[in-house]
Amino acid sequence: MEQLQGTNALVTGAAGGLGHAIARALAAERVNLVLSDLEGTPFLDELADELRARGVRVEAVTADLTQRSDTEALIEKSEEALGPIDILVNNAGLEFGGPFVGNSLDEIEAITDVNLKALMVLTRQALPGMLSRRRGHVVNIASLAGKTTPPSLATYVATKHGVVGFTHSLRAELGSGPVSFSAICPAFVGREGMYGRLEADLPEPPWYLKAFPPERVGEAVVSAIRDDRAEIIVNERPLKWLVALSSLAPGLMAKAANTPWARRFSEEAEAARARAEERPPVPTPSD
Repeated sequence: MEQLQGTNALVTGAAGGLGHAIARALAAERVNLVLSDLEGTPFLDELADELRARGVRVEAVTADLTQRSDTEALIEKSEEALGPIDILVNNAGLEFGGPFVGNSLDEIEAITDVNLKALMVLTRQALPGMLSRRRGHVVNIASLAGKTTPPSLATYVATKHGVVGFTHSLRAELGSGPVSFSAICPAFVGREGMYGRLEADLPEPPWYLKAFPPERVGEAVVSAIRDDRAEIIVNERPLKWLVALSSLAPGLMAKAANTPWARRFSEEAEAARARAEERPPVPTPSD
């Protein structure tokens, strides 16, 4: 989709940091937007006002993606608010870390509902209209964890592997048709996301996983749509070797994930998450 100006996009999880970055990157390309997040989420309306000032149409449509009724209705409500959706960015997601046996059944169900099931349902709801109009692109925000197997993130990893596989399977199914699909796989994002929120309390990552700003994810989304890229791994340095190791030598990757640094990082990340849950979240205003 070389021409983005004037198209309509729905971005889920828009009130979060990555959602902000994605919405701003699309608005910079003159894309009209539906921003969706939970009702009462801070900064959703502020972000909408900010982007309207850039000269694009912006609507805020709330939805709880753990609820099937909300998920099924979101595409229709978005199109009623803005018009036919040309671009769907499935960005909303949950993050639960720690040892798998410590994840409650409610947590497992919730993360699967939002990270994978809702993404599939929204794509299913949007796809018929895109196909009939012969125009559309679905961008799914996955993670480097969707290409590798880090420890103490089993539920999260399972959903993100599912997102990557779903994306590539649909791309193969529909071939070179008018609707395409992309997976974005960020590594360590500074300031936002699972790593960014705990960054100050964690050990410095290895050189090949240096954190990058969330704006890079927004740039990757635009590139994926414009250049029809199947997948983009967002990181400061190439990580094909790490992905290849995970795919071709999973046993070796499992051993690598149990190095002293990796164990220390997992332990400190879990401790930081536990501390964060004990204190109220501090709102971060939009930039």
